[in-house]
Formats: sequence, structure tokens, C-alpha cells
Amino acid sequence: MPGKRLLVFPMWTGVRLIPWLRRLAANGFRVSPARIPRAAAITLASAAGEVLAFLQWATWGRGLAEARIEADPIVILGHWRSGTTLLHELLACDPRLCPPTTAQCACPTHFVVSEQFAHDWLGFLLPEQRPMDAMRMGYERPQEDELALCNLGLPSPWWIVAFPNEPPPDPAYTDLEGLSEPERQRWVQVWTDFLRHIQFEHRGRLLLKNPLHTYRVPLIREVFPEAEFIHIVRDPSDLVPSCLHFWRRMFDQYGLQRATGAHLEDQVFHSIAAMDARLTATWDMIPEPRRLRIRYEDLVADPLGVLRTTYSYFGWTGAAEAEAGWQTYLAAQRGYQPNRHDVDEPLQQRITANLAAVQARYGYPLRPSA
Repeated sequence: MPGKRLLVFPMWTGVRLIPWLRRLAANGFRVSPARIPRAAAITLASAAGEVLAFLQWATWGRGLAEARIEADPIVILGHWRSGTTLLHELLACDPRLCPPTTAQCACPTHFVVSEQFAHDWLGFLLPEQRPMDAMRMGYERPQEDELALCNLGLPSPWWIVAFPNEPPPDPAYTDLEGLSEPERQRWVQVWTDFLRHIQFEHRGRLLLKNPLHTYRVPLIREVFPEAEFIHIVRDPSDLVPSCLHFWRRMFDQYGLQRATGAHLEDQVFHSIAAMDARLTATWDMIPEPRRLRIRYEDLVADPLGVLRTTYSYFGWTGAAEAEAGWQTYLAAQRGYQPNRHDVDEPLQQRITANLAAVQARYGYPLRPSA
């Protein structure tokens, strides 16, 4: 398989040790025998990370405590496999924007002391390409901040990747609405501390991409009233099979259990419908000048046109300077072919039956069953 490497460290190698051990215990230490070496590697790396975290605190603790977020962030919303990564990477070509990187999210407690070393020497521990598609990976590339929150010890639904055969984890941490006030404040503190630490040494306006933030618009606006939001949508007839492929590959690459996939299709349909319902209910809370919705199909067909329109809509300056980065990125992607997924008749019938309202809301025609 292209991009396959014999030695690949899981995404959890930067997790805090005590929360990691608690996570294992909460799941009854149910690790598939073939994944025990993976769990052991995470545990060893986590223990080493605690030493690096202490070193970072001892060296840079005062500066990190005093670091400030430059401006309210740009937040990309949208379901997994709806084009959020493509949009994130394109916007990140603007040198004035500051996305969290894979190194920062993988090792959020010590990236200030370890980030450059990871960039220079540890690239071989990442797959050359993402497991669900052929997009390149690298410690310097933009990443979802939900990974950082997991590794910092917060509960998160994203832990399903590690334990796919267990009940969906931490459901209250999807939209955060059901948390107690102390839990809610802790989540905000951990999240904003991570963002401040990024800004300790990386200048620019933060550019965040996290599908779970699609549930969290009210809280994000409470913390960052001037945040701007871009919601990217994709035809459910393409989104559903892509999501099924995505989760299977993520479970295989990073899970600690051999996933049975018993409820995967149900989970995907529920996730798409629930996320869309939540955003529909909260979208109008965002002032119109600070929100924009785009379609994945338009971004793929005319990326420069969509990006120019986005900059114009929000009144961002610097599109001409950013365009050189967009051109370079697109040239590097030339020849890239997205995955093609066959949709059998029962799956298409279920998409039509369960997601017709989503398709209609965003102007996608219903597709006939095969």
C-alpha cells in the first residue's frame, strides 16, 4: 500500500500518563493481543513525555503562563470527510495564519521543547500518507485540536478511535452543554491554554479545524466573540461511504482493538444527522458577517475562486500574498485522485431515507438507487 511504513507511532503517544492509564482502566484494559505492543509503546512514550513536560515547564513556564492569543480564531466546521482538511491546509498556506500542527497536537505538553526535533528527526514515525486517503502527513502539517485535548487528558468522543468496540465514549463532551460548570470551565481552560502555548512561539491568527467544534458554536462564541466560522458541506451520497472508509482505516491504524464494525453504519448516519441538526439550531447565533458556508464540490472544482471569495466575504487582506502558497500547494497536489467508493443499493436507499433533509438543505439532488 502506498505510504505504508513498518514502524508507525499511534496518535496517542503524547498523552498524559495518568489520564492514559485511567482510560485503559475505564475500558477494562480490553486491548486486542496484536495491539498490545501498540499500547505498550504509547505507555512508554507517555511516561517519557512527562519528563519532557517537566523540562518545558521548568524552562519556559513563566513565558507560557504569560502567552496571549493574538486574535479570536477562524474556525472550520463540518463533518469528517466533508473537505475540512483540504480547506484547513489551503488556508494554512497564508503565512499570517497559525494552525495547530501535528507535532503540537500529538505532544501538547512538551511541543515547545520537542517540536523542532520531531520535525527534523522523527518524520519516519508517521505514515507518509493519511490512512484514509492519499494526502501527505507530516509533523508540521495542520491538525485537529481535538487530538491535543485527548492527549492533555480531557474526555472526548474522539477516544472511539482507540477503543472502537466499546460504547461511544464521553458523549457529554460532544456539545459540552450537559457538563457541570466546573467541568465546562476546565475544558475551556485546557483548550485555551493549549492555544496560548501555540502562540508562545508561533505568531499569526489561529486557524482551527475540528469536526466536533461543529457542535460547540455557542461555547466557542462565548470564549471568542469575534471568531469567524466557515462551514463546509458535502453531498451525503459521497460523504457516507467516505466516512465508513475513514473510520475503518482509523481504527486499523490507531485503534487498540480489532474493530468489529458492528454498529459503524448506524454511528455514521447518527453522527451526520445529529451534527447537522445541532449546527442548524445554532448557526444563526453567529452574526452573518462572521459565518460562511461553502461546498466541498465547489472547493475541488475551483479552489482559487472559493478562496478568493472567502477572503472577500470576510474582508481579510492579503489574498494576493496568500495566493502564491495556494498555487504551490495545488501544484503539489496535481495528480491526486480522491478515493472512489461504490455505494450499493441498500446503502443508497438508507442515505435517501435518512439524510434527504440534509441533502435538500444544501441543495444536493437525491440520487436514485442502483
